[in-house]
Amino acid sequence: MTIDPEEIVDQNLLNDDKGRKIHTNVGDSSWGQLISPSASESRSKTEKGLRVVLFGSYRLGYLLCETLKAFEKQNSGRLNIVGLVSDDPASPSAKISVKRRIWRKFEQQEIINMETAMIESGLKSGIPVYTGAVKTKYFRELLKKWDPDVILVSVFGQIIDEPIINYPQYGIYNFHPADLLAGYGAGPQPFQDLIDRNAKTSKLTVHQLTEQLDGGHILGQSPPVNVRLSDGSMTDNILVLDDKMLQAGDVMSALLIKTLILHKEKGMKGPVYKLDFERHFDVKLRDSFMKPIHSNTHSEELPVPSEFVDYRI
Repeated sequence: MTIDPEEIVDQNLLNDDKGRKIHTNVGDSSWGQLISPSASESRSKTEKGLRVVLFGSYRLGYLLCETLKAFEKQNSGRLNIVGLVSDDPASPSAKISVKRRIWRKFEQQEIINMETAMIESGLKSGIPVYTGAVKTKYFRELLKKWDPDVILVSVFGQIIDEPIINYPQYGIYNFHPADLLAGYGAGPQPFQDLIDRNAKTSKLTVHQLTEQLDGGHILGQSPPVNVRLSDGSMTDNILVLDDKMLQAGDVMSALLIKTLILHKEKGMKGPVYKLDFERHFDVKLRDSFMKPIHSNTHSEELPVPSEFVDYRI
């Protein structure tokens, strides 16, 4: 008998902590679940600070979640991650453009492992996780309950519409691994764009999210990142390119969150429109970004925030 991959994800989550609750009744969403952390996982959460919801999946989404958690831990009462919305690639019912996105590169067991890790990243810090459709009445009510001041987005498989975009008073921001300012890499296949152009470098871009895919106002970018192998050739492995391009995500997300926290604490209103991300990368980090890719093999290890991330406010 074949077991539904989503059931395997659920078993993984409950095996790790039986106090978690998996709510399968998600109203008018035709797929997905709401997973609540256990009481022990929720114990450290407070209602104070900038309220953040993350829409994210895969490796860059995971890195942003881990960075936000570290920031919240070190700045108690100033940041509050209130919700995680993630892809549900293990579910055959999920409408997340699986065939057009990064998930098409993985076998089913790998997808199960990555989805489990993303959900666990939230639950372990007391963050509820939703994996269903977002353009629904059910999610509208959930978003009101979470009441975020800001939303961050990275590697998310659904189109986010205006009711969500317009909700957070401090804005909604997307992290996209392409040099959008130069007009490159918009859409769901930024790494294929690098291969097709035989590019030498790229940048990670943070922009305000709009209904136009990757078309919102650009806040800023990372320093250049070398996307060539040590012999000067271009890899055709988009997973290797993804490994290299996510390296700037932790510094950039920490700086954006730090700025937004200070805006809220000073009583300032509205989104941030410009950040000079590049000047926050020291020479050592810039040099590391420009080193060639040392291997044509994709790393299976989950990314973690680097030692260079500054969480102090």
